[in-house]
Amino acid sequence: MTVKLLIYNNYYLSFPNRIMRHTFFSLVLALGIAPIFLQAEVEQSSKNIYDSLIQPIFVAKCQECHGEQKSKGKLRLHTKKDFLIGGSGAGEDIVVKGSAIDSELIFRITLPKDDDEAMPPLEDASHYNPVTAQELDILKAWISLGASFDLLVSDLDEKNKKSANYVLENMPKKLLSKTIALQPKLPVVPPVSPSILESLSKEGILVMPIAQNTNALYVNASYAGKDFDNNKIVLLEPIAKQLLWLNLARTAITDEGIASLENFPLLTRLHLENTSISDDATVHLSKLSNLEYLNLYSTNISDISVPHLQKLVKLKKIFLWQTKMTQQGAETLKKHFVDSKEYESLLAQKDDLKKSFDKLVNSEDLKIRKLEEQIIKAGKLTVDIKPINEKCPVTKKPVNESKISIFEGRKVGFCCDKCKNKFELDGAVFRSKIKGFEASSDFRSLVENIQKVRATKDAAIEASQQRMRLVTGKLFKMGPQINLGWNNPVSSK
Repeated sequence: MTVKLLIYNNYYLSFPNRIMRHTFFSLVLALGIAPIFLQAEVEQSSKNIYDSLIQPIFVAKCQECHGEQKSKGKLRLHTKKDFLIGGSGAGEDIVVKGSAIDSELIFRITLPKDDDEAMPPLEDASHYNPVTAQELDILKAWISLGASFDLLVSDLDEKNKKSANYVLENMPKKLLSKTIALQPKLPVVPPVSPSILESLSKEGILVMPIAQNTNALYVNASYAGKDFDNNKIVLLEPIAKQLLWLNLARTAITDEGIASLENFPLLTRLHLENTSISDDATVHLSKLSNLEYLNLYSTNISDISVPHLQKLVKLKKIFLWQTKMTQQGAETLKKHFVDSKEYESLLAQKDDLKKSFDKLVNSEDLKIRKLEEQIIKAGKLTVDIKPINEKCPVTKKPVNESKISIFEGRKVGFCCDKCKNKFELDGAVFRSKIKGFEASSDFRSLVENIQKVRATKDAAIEASQQRMRLVTGKLFKMGPQINLGWNNPVSSK
């Protein structure tokens, strides 16, 4: 109790006015609670800085890109050894022991958030998870003290101890990036018997997991080509519970064989390009309620299939290039998945913006052409009485004042007709050879004007194109992406 009483006595001496305001009951409570606070402070001071503070920061804010599963820039931060190895370019400079300012780690995380090299990267505001001021204090302090993995919180100065205590009480939380957050969650499915996989392999069918740590499968029968027909598709039925992605491109599958796909309800991606299927096949495809991607390139699909394709409620992308589908049919398909009023409104905005853009370009081009004509005229007129140069710009010989040319409003002399003719082919090439050359004031004024007009045109075009990109982007995001060909995607008309 002696230690406790000394602590209490210091407390009393430091805060006499405060004590006088407390009742006896409050003092009794304080006497009981103070040892708990003291014990907590001792426990925090004894914590290892790297294990208790820095590693949790890495886990929450860095290891998504620099961890065991991914090593962006060849940098991994999930183990102490990998951390000190560094990454591409940085190497051991990732941490310069004793110098936080020279350490690549500190440099990257203190860059402006919109810098391409900043860490973590800013993908969008809702998924941005930067290092906090207190976390940065800890990282800097740890490096400045030598970056030893044995350093304790008690080794920090008072300012950084406060930062450490703050972080310990507000541990960093992991926030998935936009890219990761938007990745679809794979269904949990049972594994497939190795014997089934082996039998499919013997038929020339590639079967593999669609990602690490999942039993969901990708099947590619396109390697078998025309050997894979309607009879072979039944070979896939034993893996119906695991089959998510299926590639039947360039196979001999027909409308009749497509009917068998109804037995694969988990399908999300399906390639049927360069097959002989027709509109009859889409009757069966419409029952694949999880389908997100469908490639029908170079098939016999037409506008008749639109009502069936409209039933694919999760459809995100469909290729209809070199099919019998018309632009009107594709627009009808897209409109089914969107708010038709908003869609039509955006199309009207896009049309108005295009007309406005064309009008702007024509107007500015007319101004520039008129100025160009004036510049040509100004370039041929001069107030010079005699040549402004003593040496021929071509040969450096003395000029013959009867051999002259008007260039950018100035009278230039030459030693002979040959040099004069050569200069007049491209006077700009020899401009620097005319000592102290300066165009006439009228010529310079017109050049400055045309530069201003061109800059104004460029700025106006960029602003107009930005508005166009915004509208086009909204159209692109509405409903599934429908591609009728690289030069004719839906809604880009």
